[in-house]
Amino acid sequence: MTKNINFGHCFGATALGERGQLVVPKKIRDHLHLKKGDNFIAFEKMGAIVFAPVSIMDDMMQEFSRQLKKIKK
Repeated sequence: MTKNINFGHCFGATALGERGQLVVPKKIRDHLHLKKGDNFIAFEKMGAIVFAPVSIMDDMMQEFSRQLKKIKK
């Protein structure tokens, strides 16, 4: 079972590899339906690293654009 904390769910831990790579824990991959080849946008916020799937960011940007067009009319 995962623990729900203030910024989301905690699915376990990972370590930075020799070549700077991280392994996304299987529980997260399964939960988010991630697969090999998926792309991410990487953010840093107050020392935390956030990896957002490009598909989610694309949907969010399209919604922002729709809302901005409504406001500008």
